[in-house]
Amino acid sequence: MTGDLLRFLPRLNPSANSVLLLGPRAILVDTGFGSGVADLEQWLHAQGTPPHTLSLIVNTHHHSDHVGGNHHLQRQYGLPVAAHPWEAHPVNHRHPEACGARWLNQPVQAYHVQTLLHAGDILDTGHAGWQVLHTPGHSPGHLSLHHPDSGTLVAGDAALAGDVGWVNLYRDGLQALEQSIETTGRLAALNLRVIYPGHGEPITDPARTLAAAHARLTRWRAEPEKVAWHGCKRILTFALMYRGGLTERELDAYFQDSPWFHEFARHAFGLSPDAFRTALIQELLRAGAAAWVDGRLTALGPHAVPAAGWLTGAARPQDWTQP
Repeated sequence: MTGDLLRFLPRLNPSANSVLLLGPRAILVDTGFGSGVADLEQWLHAQGTPPHTLSLIVNTHHHSDHVGGNHHLQRQYGLPVAAHPWEAHPVNHRHPEACGARWLNQPVQAYHVQTLLHAGDILDTGHAGWQVLHTPGHSPGHLSLHHPDSGTLVAGDAALAGDVGWVNLYRDGLQALEQSIETTGRLAALNLRVIYPGHGEPITDPARTLAAAHARLTRWRAEPEKVAWHGCKRILTFALMYRGGLTERELDAYFQDSPWFHEFARHAFGLSPDAFRTALIQELLRAGAAAWVDGRLTALGPHAVPAAGWLTGAARPQDWTQP
């Protein structure tokens, strides 16, 4: 039945997966990193749903790997974007912290949110009604979409196979971990048959996946350093992926300009920036997440390095022009 409801596009980092909800009023969930929008357009055409025929773009949350394609699709086709108010309002007011862009030191191009989504809303494609769930934890305004009759969930980063969405205690507060625990518990009660996550392949054993995530997050209540290591390793690995690796000098400049790096060093580990730099790189090397290749610290996980020159125009919300 899911094949009649949606099409799923698994994507390599730095892009998140995209999901096309089928129907006369088709909806695209998450547009990926900005460098991958041409591939997304080609895929939509191949599904028989050219971009201009979409009724709506829904963002599960505001991180650059999920919203980066909004800019082009909105500018080229006039498509409306929908998101939770807590993440929509900062975007629309061009707040420097919108999308976490300044804190994470990640590029994201301008877009505007026209539709505010709340828990309990129904998105009707003309073929199926999708329930909007507020699933915070990974981000404050994180949303998931649920089709109860088929037991299908489009989860963004609220559910991942073999992992959990990283938790940002330094911007979202200590409650972010409790929200993640609560979210996995609520999702586990939905009698799901399949989950389409923001990264990785569809999850066909939702009960086991969500139980493992809930147990891991619950253990983290007593293991704050594990929360911190999980987050900072993923942020740095993502940067290595979309930047095509970094030399020693480039790493120094990147760390200097990244608020997340300084807050993790000071508040999570009580280390000087130099000591944390050494420890973090060693941890990536130890974990097999990165290696030195031709003088560049390079991510080893599957990813597609963006083509040079993909980014044009302002890449920080405070520099976006008003819509």
